[in-house]
Amino acid sequence: MDWIPLLRFPIEWAALALLAVSCLYWERAGASGLGVEGAVAAAMIGFVVGFDATASYAGASGIAAAAVVVYALLTGGLLHVLRADPAVGSFAASLTAACTLGILLRAGDHLLFGITPPPGLVRGTALDGTLAEDLALNPWLLAAPLLIALAAWVHWRTPFGLRLRAFGETPGLRLPGASAPRTRLLGLAVGSLFAVPAAALLLRHSDGTPPVALAIVALACVIGARWAFTPALLLAAGPALFRALRPYAGPSGPGAIAMDAAPFLLALLYLVFLGRRALRFSAGRQARLDPDTL
Repeated sequence: MDWIPLLRFPIEWAALALLAVSCLYWERAGASGLGVEGAVAAAMIGFVVGFDATASYAGASGIAAAAVVVYALLTGGLLHVLRADPAVGSFAASLTAACTLGILLRAGDHLLFGITPPPGLVRGTALDGTLAEDLALNPWLLAAPLLIALAAWVHWRTPFGLRLRAFGETPGLRLPGASAPRTRLLGLAVGSLFAVPAAALLLRHSDGTPPVALAIVALACVIGARWAFTPALLLAAGPALFRALRPYAGPSGPGAIAMDAAPFLLALLYLVFLGRRALRFSAGRQARLDPDTL
């Protein structure tokens, strides 16, 4: 058995874990985690357009970060002004971003997918061109654990995280000197930034056809984990493993179709057997202590 495709497992897991973190922030900000799908699409648009314009991967990364912040602020602002349902509004915004990405990719060839060697890794080392370079020389992958730890620290240990959780769990709450709309918009922007490294990891192995709906899989992991960081990251390993095993099923046929569907079927099982009453936040004081109140 060829074990080489399994080298993609840490990359797939890191991408889904980052998306799960992003979903947690979006939910705490009073929007639906469905909007993260649009944040991933916005980041990919930023990477593709940015690299076409600058031929610099660092420049494209900055443009991708700016794109997700603009997307988050526009989506959050529209949801607030129009008083739209968060799930419906976020999903509609995601569809708009995803369709824009699809049109962009069909519009012609893009430098990011044609340049050799592909950008995004540290170059000039003895590992160049080897199978280990994605794991040892990928700055996004190496930074992923640190970014996830930073996200958890901001969420639980900072005044901003406290305000974000307070407004997310109790929409009608009033805090002196704190604006609920401003805090939520900032939460959306911060949460969207974690989609940038996830998009970078997914684009590297996309061959010009970036995967879709992985943010929805990540949201299922978050719901199944009862909105907690560590269980959500662990549940993300399941769909990531199926995606890493996909090459073993071949390019086409029933096995290939089954492996393509497997991450989404596992996400469905998470919702059916683990989600239960976790689909809504509880406004009660026990929300953090008793999962059955969610």
